[in-house]
Amino acid sequence: MRVCIFGAGAIGGMLGFLLKKQGIDVTLIARREHYEAIKKNGLTFISNEYNIEETQKFKVFDNLQTLGKFDLLINSLKAHSANQTAELVSNLLHQETIILPTLNGIPWWFFYKFKGDLANYQLKSVDPEKKQWKYITPEKVLGCVVYPAATIDRPGVIKHIEGKRFILGEPDGVRSERVSIISDMLVKSGLKAPISKDIRSDIWLKLMGNSSFNPLSIITQNTLKEMCENEDTKKIIEDMMREVIFIGEKLNIKMKLTIEKRIEGAKNVGDHKTSTLQDYENKRPLELNALINSLIELGELTGVETPTLNTIYRIAKFFSERKGC
Repeated sequence: MRVCIFGAGAIGGMLGFLLKKQGIDVTLIARREHYEAIKKNGLTFISNEYNIEETQKFKVFDNLQTLGKFDLLINSLKAHSANQTAELVSNLLHQETIILPTLNGIPWWFFYKFKGDLANYQLKSVDPEKKQWKYITPEKVLGCVVYPAATIDRPGVIKHIEGKRFILGEPDGVRSERVSIISDMLVKSGLKAPISKDIRSDIWLKLMGNSSFNPLSIITQNTLKEMCENEDTKKIIEDMMREVIFIGEKLNIKMKLTIEKRIEGAKNVGDHKTSTLQDYENKRPLELNALINSLIELGELTGVETPTLNTIYRIAKFFSERKGC
């Protein structure tokens, strides 16, 4: 299988390293100093959980020209970048290419094969010009929920914090041949890759955390543990999560954990900065539309009031614009 990692950052780099170590043909697409470092020295992966500090050489590019077609394209770009590059990415796809997006938030394909009034609804906050729906096409997509925490320690070096679980699932919940193949490939590479019968519920569970912790982290400048331990920020998180649950109930999405257990799980990650706070500190564009504005859009569609989500979104957006993200 010919695999392309489009966006070989923290999670994309981790996946690329582990897949290549298992003998998979992997091509990386990276940017700027990270691209230059990988091209010159290879990609280094550091992990206590895997008990490894090792460097591998890769085929790495900073553009998509003359790369040919791939059997699996793991799109690890942030949601806004994935939307902007959809037409370009379509040049890497053949008829049977599998797309595995590893982004946070509500994905652009979320309502493909959805059972309900919003079937095939295209989220304006996530895919405003419908580029991904048009050029990538939802039938190529496998759902994926990413739980590992990792950072780019410095250009060319990925530091794994904790976690190995990538939940996979077809939009219609079927255990297809292709989802079984990708799951098996990830498991052989040292990852946990359970196949979900209800990938939207898994997406919603992670979203319940990301939509609260991530935007709040750029306002407070706090780690997951700090936000969970402070009574004031914890109360805000609980209010945001409650609004997310109400929207999910309107969409008949089952919640797999209580608010208390979701917060406890984040607290146990420890003093880890959210990916949004990392992007904020480095003046990179933030995923606020996919993480929280999408929920506000769905709140309006389902008749659910979202006062806390609205307030935190607007403050986080203000911070982002002031920082120049």
